[in-house]
Amino acid sequence: RIRYLIVIARLASRLTVNDPTVTLCFDLLLAMFSVIRLLGTLLVLTLISTPLFSAPRFTEFMASNNETLLDEDDDASDWIEIFNPDLTPIDFGGYYLTDDAANLTKWQFPSQTSLNSRAFLVVFASDKNRTVSGSQLHTNFKLSADGEYLALVAPDGSTIVDEISPTYPQQYE
Repeated sequence: RIRYLIVIARLASRLTVNDPTVTLCFDLLLAMFSVIRLLGTLLVLTLISTPLFSAPRFTEFMASNNETLLDEDDDASDWIEIFNPDLTPIDFGGYYLTDDAANLTKWQFPSQTSLNSRAFLVVFASDKNRTVSGSQLHTNFKLSADGEYLALVAPDGSTIVDEISPTYPQQYE
């Protein structure tokens, strides 16, 4: 389609037309061709600058939940939201969440906990320790409203994927 626009633009540049409507049409075609080229360039630059793998990260958490989000027991448990910015799904099976920098393997995600591309996962920090894949997940710790450490750790148990360190600020609801 762009080739056709180029051919039309070249033909138009060779014509001598006194009709303002025809001239306007050719000007619009040339402007449209310029916009298409610009959009194509922007698309290429976006694809080049997008990393092939982006690590999951914390996007939100609530350490003083009184009513914002209820779990399946109708409890207002603390919660942590994780985002997968990558273009492919991530299997969180074997990853860890912790609120203790000295214990990076405090709570482990169950196997087959998949998070789709550009999707979010909420894990309740309720101290209920529920690890059934496909159900609501609950850590074996609660978050402190006074602030504490929080980390997402890779399956090797030592690589920190994302963290809030040294502590997140005091929380209020």
